[in-house]
Amino acid sequence: MKIRSLSVLLFPVLCLTAGCGTPKPAVPEIQAENPTAEAAENALQNADITMEGINLYMHRPDNHEGVPSRPELWVQAESFSIGDDKVYAFKEATAVLYGKDETEEIRLHANQGIFKQDHFAKMDGDIRMTAGAMKIFLLDLQWDRSEEDAAGVVHSDQPVIIDDPDLQLNASSLRLVPDTKIFEMDNVSGVVRFGKEMS
Repeated sequence: MKIRSLSVLLFPVLCLTAGCGTPKPAVPEIQAENPTAEAAENALQNADITMEGINLYMHRPDNHEGVPSRPELWVQAESFSIGDDKVYAFKEATAVLYGKDETEEIRLHANQGIFKQDHFAKMDGDIRMTAGAMKIFLLDLQWDRSEEDAAGVVHSDQPVIIDDPDLQLNASSLRLVPDTKIFEMDNVSGVVRFGKEMS
């Protein structure tokens, strides 16, 4: 995993935390009103039929005819319904983000979300993401493409916490490119651990 501009951030991070311990990261509380949560809940409640168990995929654009395209995102949900314009609303989902080389997966769990094939996936509700030893806590996230043939990007404009054996960071937003494993964050503060764990 790479965190863009981390070397630039190390000095202010250490200055902010000099003489402090390593506080245990607090999982952010989910806001009472959330458009994605409301959309998923309304769709499930108003649906004529709510079904159990589904696997949803976003496939990587592939210009080679006859070659199966590889997934970029896999969402597995316990219950779902299909709304207008073929938008899926789901609850209790686990998901996998695949990089270009598919050697390292990023996994996450979300309480609910909505999914439109080949367009976007939005999730929220106590999101817990893992990438190797790194744990990431978010209020919401969205997967989409900036252009039709571009690789997918995950982003959130809500507070995020990153907890790793070597660092603990808080940020006001997150942008993740699964292909490159690069994180971009705004308004970052936290602790970088050197050697033995700080006390």
